[in-house]
Amino acid sequence: MYTIILILIFSMPGFLHSQAFEDFTVDKEVTVFLAKNFSDLKNFELGIKAKNDDNQLYIDSIEYSPWYVGDFNDDGLSDLLVQGFKRKENQAYLIIANEEDNKFQLNEIKPIFIEGDLNFPVVEETKKGPLIVYKQFLTKRTSKMVKGEEIFFPKNYSTWYGMGFLRKDTLQYFIDRLIEYNPKPNLSGLKFIQIHGYCQFGGCPDFKLKIDSAGNMILQNIKNTELEKGIYKAKCDDDKFRILKNIINNLRFTKNDKKYGDSKNDQVFSMYLVKQDGTEFKIVDYSQGGTLGLIQLYDHIEEIRKKTLW
Repeated sequence: MYTIILILIFSMPGFLHSQAFEDFTVDKEVTVFLAKNFSDLKNFELGIKAKNDDNQLYIDSIEYSPWYVGDFNDDGLSDLLVQGFKRKENQAYLIIANEEDNKFQLNEIKPIFIEGDLNFPVVEETKKGPLIVYKQFLTKRTSKMVKGEEIFFPKNYSTWYGMGFLRKDTLQYFIDRLIEYNPKPNLSGLKFIQIHGYCQFGGCPDFKLKIDSAGNMILQNIKNTELEKGIYKAKCDDDKFRILKNIINNLRFTKNDKKYGDSKNDQVFSMYLVKQDGTEFKIVDYSQGGTLGLIQLYDHIEEIRKKTLW
């Protein structure tokens, strides 16, 4: 009887591949798994590579593993983070396990803004689960004259190891992709969100969509949309509305009024967001994604717009 129970447990969907991650003990097992499951990672070399020997000595002196197993999306399955060297660049990926055997979601770990010439993530264990801290360095120090004084860049620089810290981005896997981690999400209810998507010069869809606290939607099709020009009303799907509110709650802004990108860019998203506590944000995004969270928001808005029966 016990033998039969064990066999059934080991044959349950999701058990084998989740346990496979936890059973990894050496780098070779990880590289074999990557080559077997992802054609683009057949020549992926685990480890961080620096462009000069001093930096490499420093990196090699740090006790770190180029791969990490943990539950990054809090679904009870173990996921796998790997970082390595491919095509002369450091690259990192988060592989999300699925309840179906041999099905994995591959996510490249890269924040919106990339600076410097040495970039890699480290894992930070927290009570909310593992977070990804993406660190960026400039390993060659430069200087310029400002008002007759030599100013060095980057300012935060270690001459011992020849690495200059520039910035870090703390990321989390949220819903179905990576976004910036928000340590203090605003959980106040949504009053309304209004988004205007359009192109300044091209022919992309030009529309305005407003969604209120009850999920009531008003869509104004201006031009180049799937439907005729005009105003449409509908109720947002409950699941899509729940995801929308979760995305909004976890957006991270540095100030209330924000502009992203170059105003000469063609495609634009402008957003006006108001929450029940009176907090409001006005954003003009010329880069079609000033943050990873905003990219997720725009993608979800597009899904709502296209899949709703107006």
